[in-house]
Amino acid sequence: MLIKIPKVEYKEIIAGGNLNAFLQSYQSNTPLIINKLSPPHRFETFKSFNSLDLWNKLFFVLSTSALNLIGDKARNIRIKENEISISTNGARVLKAEFKKLIIFDDENISGLPLPIKENEDFIILDWIIARSCEKHAHEFLSTNAPLVNKLYFYPSERQDGYRSDIKDLVAISYLNKQQLNDFEYSDTYAKFKAMKMLKELKIKGRKSGTTHYALKLEVMKREIRKAKMNSYEDLPHIKFKYETYEQKTKKSYPRKINELLRRIV
Repeated sequence: MLIKIPKVEYKEIIAGGNLNAFLQSYQSNTPLIINKLSPPHRFETFKSFNSLDLWNKLFFVLSTSALNLIGDKARNIRIKENEISISTNGARVLKAEFKKLIIFDDENISGLPLPIKENEDFIILDWIIARSCEKHAHEFLSTNAPLVNKLYFYPSERQDGYRSDIKDLVAISYLNKQQLNDFEYSDTYAKFKAMKMLKELKIKGRKSGTTHYALKLEVMKREIRKAKMNSYEDLPHIKFKYETYEQKTKKSYPRKINELLRRIV
């Protein structure tokens, strides 16, 4: 049985669980409803800072300052005219009226107008285990191709935690919907391309004495993320935000964001 909570009214509400929504809520001091937790991946950066660290810091700050209205408890959200209804995991319902709703992410939100264009762009993370690879100093490689556009090396977490002397890797690709369904852009091909890149750097397999074993990589998992939400036409009371906070502010960052960035170091 759902427990109803008294309706409240807000001049403006932000909906979204990504870094852009968090930054906008923090900077403008606007209440936030997280429709889906969407943290950045661990290798993203924002103004040279780690985006995931910033996202975690903002989640804490927004929660302790009462701007994060429901934490991470939203199960589904429905919009009807100027009212937003949130069902939570705890079988509660929060209803709020608003004059303006700013949406950064349309996941788990019903009652929106039909999109004028569906998202067809995705960020792909292929997490790859280096089963046989000699020690090397590389941390990052990049290409101009959509498949394995970036290749990050990180200390392995497979063998009893952190191992700085053993590196696994993640290949980041930027694919459209058609490519995502094409085997030539699969995790298998991403692995083959990663191996080719390593061989071009003269990196060989694990060394034993004076002998090198064959280089061997193994795909652990493929993670698929939407690059952006669907495209909608704004309504008088609902605005959809697509640009990143960094794109919006370019080289000038508001004082509150700069202060937060300094505090997370």
